Amino acid sequence: MNARVIKEPRGFLKFIKFVLAIFAFATTAGYATYSTYRVACSTQNITLKYDFSYPFRLDVATVKRHVCPNATNTTGPDYGSAFGNYAAPSQFYVFVGVMAFLYCIAAVVLYVFFDHIYSENSKVRIGDFVATAIFALLWLIASAAWAQGLTELKIYSNPMEFFDVIQDCQCVKNVCNSKYCTVIKEGDFATLNVSIIFGFLNMVVWGTGLWFSFKETPWFKRSDPDTYATQQPSATTPTQQIPGSDIPGSGM
Repeated sequence: MNARVIKEPRGFLKFIKFVLAIFAFATTAGYATYSTYRVACSTQNITLKYDFSYPFRLDVATVKRHVCPNATNTTGPDYGSAFGNYAAPSQFYVFVGVMAFLYCIAAVVLYVFFDHIYSENSKVRIGDFVATAIFALLWLIASAAWAQGLTELKIYSNPMEFFDVIQDCQCVKNVCNSKYCTVIKEGDFATLNVSIIFGFLNMVVWGTGLWFSFKETPWFKRSDPDTYATQQPSATTPTQQIPGSDIPGSGM
């Protein structure tokens, strides 16, 4: 058991990655919010709530099309849906976070309890370096994709975007949306904004860890001139022989 590795960069950075990965996927998975809007009917104003949550499949969420009681000309189905499905970027982001979380646990167990395997087997150290590089790239891709998905989610989860689905808001398109159907509250995306920040922080930390993982590989030791010099036999300076020192009786 080698607990001192936690104080080394490779162990300490794994702990930071472990914490950041938890914050990244925890702020996305299981998140739910809602928006509210009001429909002005002939007899009363009706306030409705539109719920949406992870994995943010807006195209399967239900939107009530016939809101006003005793409305005339009610045709078509009773429920419609908004536009947009952001399950792919959000679930991929959570997947990368969970896998990074599990890999950090496995790596720390390897460092602490099986340090002799890590130190003696160069393939294990190379594998750790390659895994670090892959996770740095995955965090970049996942964070960028989820940032774009969140931008679109903010747009299409606004009730204004699906007022045309509600039949009681379809009188005269631009007039009815402002006169008969109004947005009261949009969804709260503060936590999801924080998740994006944690995603790019993970990318930076994993990218930084590449250098320390590379230093453990045999590639670094071959390219390090100081290490190479210590492995070479030192050149000995030939001793100069004093002329006549080998002649018997020369010291007299």
